[in-house]
Amino acid sequence: MNRLHLPTDLSPVERSALLPILGRARDASSETPILADAWSQVVVDTVAVDWEGLGLPRKEASNVAARGRLIDDGCRAFLAAHPDGVVLDLGSGLDDRAQRAQPPAGSIWFDLDLPGIMAFRRRLPERPPVLAGYSELEVDATSPDWIAAVPADRPLAILADGFFPFLSPDDSREVVHRLVDRAPAGVLLMNGYTTLARSLMPRVKAIRDLGIDTAGGTAFDDPHEPEGWHPRLKLAERTMLSRSPYVDRMPRRVQTAIRIMNAFPRLAERSDLGVLRFTF
Repeated sequence: MNRLHLPTDLSPVERSALLPILGRARDASSETPILADAWSQVVVDTVAVDWEGLGLPRKEASNVAARGRLIDDGCRAFLAAHPDGVVLDLGSGLDDRAQRAQPPAGSIWFDLDLPGIMAFRRRLPERPPVLAGYSELEVDATSPDWIAAVPADRPLAILADGFFPFLSPDDSREVVHRLVDRAPAGVLLMNGYTTLARSLMPRVKAIRDLGIDTAGGTAFDDPHEPEGWHPRLKLAERTMLSRSPYVDRMPRRVQTAIRIMNAFPRLAERSDLGVLRFTF
């Protein structure tokens, strides 16, 4: 099989799409997968990258899979309640969440990311169409020009899995504010990063090697903080990864580390903001 090479002109942010794919592939090959995302293994087998050389810590597979599963769960619940709803997956990269969620006929789904990575995504092996209402938006999310593509008369689920650390706090606020203004009702499903987690990111070899700068990215310690991004946003649920229903599927060494961290509640709170569900 001829393997695909990444374009040399991808930005560091676009290249960061490799990291969650590797984490999901490692989870898929584990004895008790959390996400069981078979597509991620197809990507790893197809793309000519020194995957092990990326330096992604092994334990990150559990975090990536758990947060992905929690956001998938929330997305499925939204679509069950609103089968005609709209789903917008911000920074979708090479992920295939729509295939996992299997949105119902009559719903609308947008995968959104920067043009370079979305063009590369289309070179991957073909997958069966998800639904007639599936589209890809090749844009910078911080631009206001694409918002008009999102229907203004349907409930909206905004998904942000590993997205906001690459945006400044002002840009994160603006993106969410425009979308909440646009929709009559909906949910924001996002994983948050504490300021401690952000400060530790440069220590990860993969982050350094890809040239990713998250120093000015969005991070906060109070899970209610995004409520300040729009007056209609209300925190409905916070699920810390270390206290999620999926901890018992993680490798034993990860479970041991979680138990140790949970023995120090203040440290756990500072380290693990988890997945947040806001309603509007």
